[in-house]
Amino acid sequence: MQSRLIVKDFGPIDFVDLDLRNVNVFIGPQASGKSALAKLYTIFKAPRKFIKEDRFDIVAEPQEVNWQFQEVLEEYNISSFLKSGTEIEFISELHSISYRGGKITYTPLLLNRIEMMEELKENFEGNRAEIRQSISDLASKFILFDIHVRLILKESFKSDIFLITSEKLAKLNEEQFSEIIKIIKTTEANLSTNAALYIPAERTFVNIIKNASLNLMLNNVPIPKHILAFGAGVEKAFIKDIDLSFLQKNLTYKNINGEDRIFTDTEHSIKLTEAASGIQSVLPLLIPILAHKEVGGHRSFVIEEPELNLFPIAQYELIKKLESLRKEPYWEDYGSIHTYTTHSPYILSALNNLLYANKIKRSVIPADVNREDHIQKVNNIVSADINPYYFTAYQISNGGAASIFDRENGVIIDNYIDNASDKLSDDFDALMDLAN
Repeated sequence: MQSRLIVKDFGPIDFVDLDLRNVNVFIGPQASGKSALAKLYTIFKAPRKFIKEDRFDIVAEPQEVNWQFQEVLEEYNISSFLKSGTEIEFISELHSISYRGGKITYTPLLLNRIEMMEELKENFEGNRAEIRQSISDLASKFILFDIHVRLILKESFKSDIFLITSEKLAKLNEEQFSEIIKIIKTTEANLSTNAALYIPAERTFVNIIKNASLNLMLNNVPIPKHILAFGAGVEKAFIKDIDLSFLQKNLTYKNINGEDRIFTDTEHSIKLTEAASGIQSVLPLLIPILAHKEVGGHRSFVIEEPELNLFPIAQYELIKKLESLRKEPYWEDYGSIHTYTTHSPYILSALNNLLYANKIKRSVIPADVNREDHIQKVNNIVSADINPYYFTAYQISNGGAASIFDRENGVIIDNYIDNASDKLSDDFDALMDLAN
């Protein structure tokens, strides 16, 4: 699942052109623009959450829309980044959207396709072949849509489950076609409105305001709206218990009679607000991701500083946990995307291990080695892996973005954090020389 984000003259960003996939990493020094880019991605990934129109005049050409962009940026605490020369463009399978000269232009690409399908219905019999092909094309990109189409047609799930072919639509009638259009419209609306969640570094604050964030929003308490919205989302994503043993043996979270508690064993527990800061940071991160796993569908999680308050080994274990929960989105309407902003070399090393694990799984092995045993040995070392094709990593600094991912070899390459380590080592060597 690929998209493209182009940003010019926005806050500390002079110009970036980002190829974004299923796992994305932004690393860089403070105030370099990592979070700004991550927030823009969140906003443009699901723009219908912010566009004010109750309906859309579906047209093939781009259209200006009523979107108070300044207000949206204020919600994410980046409104001061907007400049007279700011230009932003986002392109995905669902839509393209751009900001230039103070105006937002929105092209609902998928809605336009749906509109053309509705026009074909006016002469259903005469357009049967084109209708069948249009549905088949969409089913190849939207797996849940494909399943709904099969249910409408009472089609078997035993074969060709990943693609409803044009031939299998031969007996489609006009009533069924109307149902299919309703389904893809609902899919489009959900993906364009609810598909992205920003998980802020201030997430530990959510543990304090939990059960009150909705009221705080209603009463316009001066807390950044994206933090309150995240808190409200955590409130609604009720998870009764979470195994936290990947952080510490026997550690468990449980919600008992509406109270969040951390158990260190089966009998002893403390309030969540009394727990270590690392636990308080991890829990509100995990809750919406686990809730999404139970519900299904598609969502993009933009995770700010996953390493927050965590010991290096715990950072590694958290990344393995997060990536084991992620469902690879081979289709536009299913799975999850993780975008990380980080300062931590341990996060990069953790991701590198998962990339390398995937490479080992896919490598050519000797004929006398059982492939299933080979894969199991990899799984015994790391509990998740990342396909390099679906991964990107950028170093954000000096107003730009440089890829730090070697796509040919499938690993993250040297970056400024490695250079910082070298600087520390060089200074130590220089002090050692003086001591001698």
